[in-house]
Amino acid sequence: MSNKVDKLHKQALREQQKRIKPGECMKYVRMVIDAGFLGIPVGQEMLNQLNSKDVKYEIRSLPVSYSIIWERNVGQQTITLGTSPTGLNEAWKRENQVVQWLSENDFQKAVKNQSLVCLGPRLHASFPGCQYTVALPKLRHSKHGSSASQDALIEMQLLQELHVEQLNRPESQDLLAFLQRYTKAIAEAPYKKQRNETLGTFKKYLANDKKQCVRVEHGNGYGRLWQQHLNRLPQVTLEVAESIIAQYPCPKKLLDHFSNDPTAVQSLADLKIKRCNGPQPLHTERRIGNVLSNKLYTLYNAKDPNTLI
Repeated sequence: MSNKVDKLHKQALREQQKRIKPGECMKYVRMVIDAGFLGIPVGQEMLNQLNSKDVKYEIRSLPVSYSIIWERNVGQQTITLGTSPTGLNEAWKRENQVVQWLSENDFQKAVKNQSLVCLGPRLHASFPGCQYTVALPKLRHSKHGSSASQDALIEMQLLQELHVEQLNRPESQDLLAFLQRYTKAIAEAPYKKQRNETLGTFKKYLANDKKQCVRVEHGNGYGRLWQQHLNRLPQVTLEVAESIIAQYPCPKKLLDHFSNDPTAVQSLADLKIKRCNGPQPLHTERRIGNVLSNKLYTLYNAKDPNTLI
């Protein structure tokens, strides 16, 4: 019985990882667009263009007009009577992102009658615990009302904690591109969060996500990783790292030397560094030195995490 449970658990984990994988995650996220968009030109144009894009969406009456939310397929099914031939529907969980569309006329009207202050509280009440974005066309400059509009935008961001996104014209195309970017970011968020948690541990040295990281595969690459680690330390040049590695091929050799030999610090300090790869008569040598040797000893032997190196 336990083997079967373990097998099902592993299968569920594999399915979960597949759902958050870049390239696959977009299939499990959909936009929910307020039905009010069907009655405005910007919404009609956007929806016509959206049909040709690889983005899932559903039109539904939302608590706030011209709002958009996102939902994620959680890989479960719920029992629903009369709505599905099988009696089962896929379970969707709402994401914490909300976008509110404001046309230029609606924005200017709200600024004039000072009703814009109600927008934030209304979004908070209808979609609690979310991050709110207000999308509106880039405002035209005019002699009258320009200052009041700019002040209203600032108040929305500072006092109501709303992120404001001003879109270029034509608004429908820029709104669609904006929503596509949001959808992709929301879909990939679990994968990026998982990766950042992984990179927060020592495994970041093996992740190969950055240009100077080292790939370790099938036991190969540890020597290069040891060299890269040494090169990250101040005063350790490539020649210094190569000289240390020639004497101590892996970190354990150096740690054992520090543990077993009372004169280890001085021995490391006296280690010669070759300065030139040319003909032998042109070679110059210098020591690792007491300063760097003592720093390496402190680094690998200190028990207090607050020790200054």
